[in-house]
Amino acid sequence: MTSSFRETSWTLVEQSRGKDEDARLALSELCKRCYAPVQKFIALWCRDQEAARDLTHSFFARVLEGGSLNGAERERGRFRGYLLGAVKHFLCEATAHEQRLKRGLQHEHVPLEDEPLNDECRLAPDAEFDRAWALALLDRSLAILQTEMEASGKGAVFEALKPWLAGTAVQGQQLLAAKALGISETAVRVLVHRLRKRFREIIESEVSQTLEIGADVADELRHLLAVL
Repeated sequence: MTSSFRETSWTLVEQSRGKDEDARLALSELCKRCYAPVQKFIALWCRDQEAARDLTHSFFARVLEGGSLNGAERERGRFRGYLLGAVKHFLCEATAHEQRLKRGLQHEHVPLEDEPLNDECRLAPDAEFDRAWALALLDRSLAILQTEMEASGKGAVFEALKPWLAGTAVQGQQLLAAKALGISETAVRVLVHRLRKRFREIIESEVSQTLEIGADVADELRHLLAVL
C-alpha cells in the first residue's frame, strides 16, 4: 500500500483489518495520526509523566497487535469519539491492574488516578484530547495542500503564502510576499483568498471522513474551532 495523505481515518480503519502487509501499514499510519491526542489525554489523566509515556506506548502496542479498534464502525459515530472511548477503556483496565498489583504486593505505586474521573475532572483531559485532535487535523490538511501545490509547480507560492494559512502573517509581509513572487500586492490578496478557500475545502473533507455517514460536518468544525 502506498502511503497517502488522502487516506482517511475510516479508510485506514477498514484497510487495517487483515494480516497482510497493507493492513499493517494502514494500522501504523492510523496510529501515527492519532498519537498526539492520545498522548495528551493520557498525560492529563496520569499523575506521573513517565507512566503516561509508558501507557501511551502500551495503548498503541495493543492497537498494533490488533486490539482496541476492532469494533470501530463508521455507522456508529465519530472516529474521534470512538478513539477517546477506546483510550478511556484501556486506562480503566490499566488502573484496575495497577490497584491489583498494589493490593497484592503491599506497596505504594499508583501513578494513575485511584478512581475513575468524575465529569468535572474529565472535562479538561477530554477538551485537550479534542484540541490535539484538531491541531493534528490542521497539520494534515496543510500538508495535503502543500503536496497539491508542489505537484502543480506552485511550491514557492505555497511557502510565500503559508503564513496566512497558519495565522502567523504580520504587517508588511504581504509586500514581502509580492516581491518574492514577482507579483502585485493585489495579486497576493487574490492568491491568499484562493488558497484559504482550498485549505478550508481540504479541512472539511478530512473532517467528513472522521464522521459517520450523514453527520453534520459544520457542527464538527464548530466544535473543533471552539476547542482551539
